[in-house]
Amino acid sequence: MYGVVLHFDSETNHKINNLWGELNEEGISSYANEIENRKPHLTIADYSDLEESSFKNRFCEYYDSTPRLCLTFSMLGTFIKSGALFLSPNPTMELLELHFNHHHHFKEYNVFSNSTYNPEKWIPHCTIANRLSDQRLLEALQYSTKRLERIQAEVQEISLIKLQYKDNKRVVETILSKELT
Repeated sequence: MYGVVLHFDSETNHKINNLWGELNEEGISSYANEIENRKPHLTIADYSDLEESSFKNRFCEYYDSTPRLCLTFSMLGTFIKSGALFLSPNPTMELLELHFNHHHHFKEYNVFSNSTYNPEKWIPHCTIANRLSDQRLLEALQYSTKRLERIQAEVQEISLIKLQYKDNKRVVETILSKELT
């Protein structure tokens, strides 16, 4: 499986990584440790399969001069019956346009795309915990609500990643990354 993800500035990464670590230490969620090389991110698209070479060429050209985005994370949420807790940014026009334009520009790859990331269904989010029981979800929400402050983030990078299995572990491999200007 492939994903196109947005990565944040180091201060935002530090805050989210700290929260992931604290939730793990408290025995609430091991989300951060379930996949090797996981970094805080917003997923804008995913694909079950890709012809990597052609996608990478178009990706490099398309994102050659994309500006950085400023986001404010001020909401915690969950998807119904998901056991997931996430941070959601206030949706800016720049973020929504970047997302919409990605799907428009790469529409021939949408046959391999998960519909939850399509523009009419997408809810921008950065996962904090996943696959939690109702009790653990409540604990994660309570802990995170007390622990977090509003986060001012800058999106500094866009990456094509691949989720795969190596030595019986799920691993995130960065296929290609572009720093935003």
